[in-house]
Amino acid sequence: MTRTRKNAYLFGTALSVLSLGMSIDAFAASLETTGKEAGTVESGFGCSGLEDVSELQMIEGKDGMFFRILADMRLQHAFTDQTVDHLAAMAKALEKSGTTLIYVPLPTKSQVLPELVPARASLYGFDANIAAEIYDDVVRRLEAKGVASVDIATPMRQNNKNQFGEYAFFQADFHWTAHGAGIAAKAIADKMKALPAYEGIKPVGFTMQEIKPEPEFSSMRELLQKHCISNVPTVTAHAYEAVREEASADAGSMDIFGGGDEATIALIGTSYSDKPISNFAGYLEHWTGIPVDNYSISGGNQFGSILSYITSREFQEQRPRFMIWENPIYNNLGQYGAAPWAEIVAASLGDCGKTLDVKPVDEKTVAGDLSSLKLSGDDVLLADIGSDVSRNVTFTFTGADGTVRTRSMERGDRLRATGRYFLSLGGIPADAFGKVSVSFDAPVGDTTALSVCKTKTGEQS
Repeated sequence: MTRTRKNAYLFGTALSVLSLGMSIDAFAASLETTGKEAGTVESGFGCSGLEDVSELQMIEGKDGMFFRILADMRLQHAFTDQTVDHLAAMAKALEKSGTTLIYVPLPTKSQVLPELVPARASLYGFDANIAAEIYDDVVRRLEAKGVASVDIATPMRQNNKNQFGEYAFFQADFHWTAHGAGIAAKAIADKMKALPAYEGIKPVGFTMQEIKPEPEFSSMRELLQKHCISNVPTVTAHAYEAVREEASADAGSMDIFGGGDEATIALIGTSYSDKPISNFAGYLEHWTGIPVDNYSISGGNQFGSILSYITSREFQEQRPRFMIWENPIYNNLGQYGAAPWAEIVAASLGDCGKTLDVKPVDEKTVAGDLSSLKLSGDDVLLADIGSDVSRNVTFTFTGADGTVRTRSMERGDRLRATGRYFLSLGGIPADAFGKVSVSFDAPVGDTTALSVCKTKTGEQS
């Protein structure tokens, strides 16, 4: 959602200067001189204390480009071999039902614009060559495990500024511009067209037409401006929309309105994919020739959009030909352990053939018997309330010896409420699988169901 905010900041020091008849420009020049004498870095906007801002530590680079110290300067990104294995399992599970996963690690501003990083960044350990190699290593390891992955950092570096002088990223914000999104989308399209899943697709034409950009609110710029005297660059740039050309008479089997052998792309991502001013989804349509359904979520962190979409009935009933998952490289996909991955892989596979007989316990609870099933830590229990009204669920397992164990799951406000929860049974002792009751935060009904799902692609229900 795009918001517009107007804020005026009046600093006591600047007010004092004006009362003495000194101009802002002269005052800024005096600060620069003082800074040089003290051995500090010169600011083009009279900024000070950026590296000590508690909410978001920043550093000023060249040509008005600002970088986040924690996200943009660091060289260590938690992309472990275990994460690669999880993505490989997800890709394999999706492929079983005809969906091809394309994972896109989104580079940082410093990996795309190293020439604008200030020399002072070396004090934080930044090295441009190492930063580039770390990104390349992630793509190589994914490809080696059979996950289609795209290097978008290299083409963005090679074409990081358009004819209007706009960079691939906004100067005072960490998101990419339409120029950066377009370069990335073309690289993804080139990769996609080389995959077997693209064979036989007759692309639909999408033309990019310039539109007037809406004012863009940026929390980073708002915070940044509080520590600068002059106005820092605004978060605006040339913007475009994708306009579908009329389908040709020989469009073949591809029906963009649904039905037939429709080819679609499901875009899963973060705020980078959700911003209208950048229109990443539109550029994907333009370069791939395939309609895009955008399920990205701003503020959903690394798993918000994927869990919202992949657990939905919509995904289970009509799977896309391609799933593009965009995630900033600094997002830690191992932060919450194996639980999110068990849910993602089980939902990707959709092998939930064992349905339990359940009985209502009260208005919001159903119960079932697990004692006759041979369950293991590789299994996943799917609790489906039957509608999209639920955000919370609690599983209560009662073993033969009377021991009670509970597990809870929650969909935050930024996530989509699907009413479907895939609980991994990993870590729960086998003797706990006696009886199970499942309590939702909404009334259950005739369509409420419990099922056992597999996570191994070689298994059959």
